[in-house]
Amino acid sequence: MINFRNSNLHLSKHRGHRNQKYLTWLRGKNCVVSGKKAECAHHIRLGTNGGTSIKPSDYFCIPLLNEFHTTGSSALHIIGEETFLKLFGLSPKNLFITFLKEYLSENYDVLYMPGNKSPEEDISELISIIESKITRVAKSATKKASKPKMQGAPKVSITESNYYQIAKKLKNDRDKALRKQLKENSKDSTAPKKQFKGNEFYEKAKEEKRLKDREFRKKNKELAAKYKKEQSGKNKSLFKENEESKY
Repeated sequence: MINFRNSNLHLSKHRGHRNQKYLTWLRGKNCVVSGKKAECAHHIRLGTNGGTSIKPSDYFCIPLLNEFHTTGSSALHIIGEETFLKLFGLSPKNLFITFLKEYLSENYDVLYMPGNKSPEEDISELISIIESKITRVAKSATKKASKPKMQGAPKVSITESNYYQIAKKLKNDRDKALRKQLKENSKDSTAPKKQFKGNEFYEKAKEEKRLKDREFRKKNKELAAKYKKEQSGKNKSLFKENEESKY
């Protein structure tokens, strides 16, 4: 009978090992139950993870068909790992040693010859040899460099635009002309100053100013819209050039 909870098992110290290359290779082997090409690799937890729920080492896996892993009536995840191993007479430690030796031979041309050691010692030594062949890259070195934020076209205040300056000068000139006209009209008027508000010339000039102010606002709005449209076009062009420069 297989003693799964042997106190001499010290495999839990290896539970942190992750080797995707080994798992991929293992899935290409034959199922340990049927002998057919495997479809998955199952992590053996019994006796390998120190009784914790942490996933054991990737080196403690066996290749299986999905039928014996999850879908069949005798699947490992249906009847339980311990029952499954007993039912098919599988020795996890011997399987680990077999596949680890084969992996070393096929991938690194290393022929491992077990000595007078316990299975746990053989497994530990095999794992150490495989790990020594792997070049680990620090996570900080593989971290992608953050892309610099794209700097769009510098924002230009509307008060700095040529359109605004032209419109402002136009308004000032018109206001100056209206003030001059009002001043001249007031000189020609015989009405007392206190009745200036109801003066015909004043009312006429006031109406003219109102109409011209309306015309100015309309013109200024058109100029601002035209400026905004041109700025938008420039920004799109700069964005496109910036994107193309990345490639």
